[in-house]
Amino acid sequence: MTEQLSRMPTDPSHKKRAARVRASLAESGIDSFDAIVDRFADSAPLSHEDHLMMIGLDGKAPPAPKPHQPPAMKVVIDGETNEPGTVHQFDGQALYSTPGFDAKKNPVMYSFTSMEGLNNHLLAAPFHDVGTTNPDSLSELSYYYEHDDGGGDWLQNGPARAWSDLTRVPRGFLHTGNWNDFISSVNWCRWDISLYENINYQGSQLYLPAGRTYFHLSQFGWNDRASATVNWGRRF
Repeated sequence: MTEQLSRMPTDPSHKKRAARVRASLAESGIDSFDAIVDRFADSAPLSHEDHLMMIGLDGKAPPAPKPHQPPAMKVVIDGETNEPGTVHQFDGQALYSTPGFDAKKNPVMYSFTSMEGLNNHLLAAPFHDVGTTNPDSLSELSYYYEHDDGGGDWLQNGPARAWSDLTRVPRGFLHTGNWNDFISSVNWCRWDISLYENINYQGSQLYLPAGRTYFHLSQFGWNDRASATVNWGRRF
């Protein structure tokens, strides 16, 4: 046993794993044992998802909306088609958006300055906007990934469940990081999904219809932007 322990530090695979651990800790700002203790003592992590009944019951003043990120497609704002950079004219104001197609089947981002506008659009959207002809064949779980194409760490929501505050949802090695502003892609799901730019379901919202895999949220101006997530457990 003593002989085995004496060989461990010189084992190449051990050295590689140790290097990855050190790099992960350094990326999270952890450079000592006390720093690990302080990180976990600062705030209790969220270990359970919210039920949808909890949405909207926080009562806290909403934070200021973040600056918008232009999508990689034209954006239709309250019914008017614009170039992507037009979203910056609405910085400081929440936009409620969902990807879709225009009359010529070109991909566009539909954005609205009110939730009522988004809801009316979703009510009028044809069923073929759902990505598969049989969404009921898909998993009820929604999956969120830290990298494009479903890469890196992942987080999930059960149906009719939500994460209200991704700053308190652990991520990464030893759970020293969190999921705030880290989601870059979303796997397809049986149910509709929403991403929110601020905690407690505040600020701008990206509504993702069921039955699609969203490999690059950067296409919609939502890379590394979400601070709360919802799996609605239904389709609009």
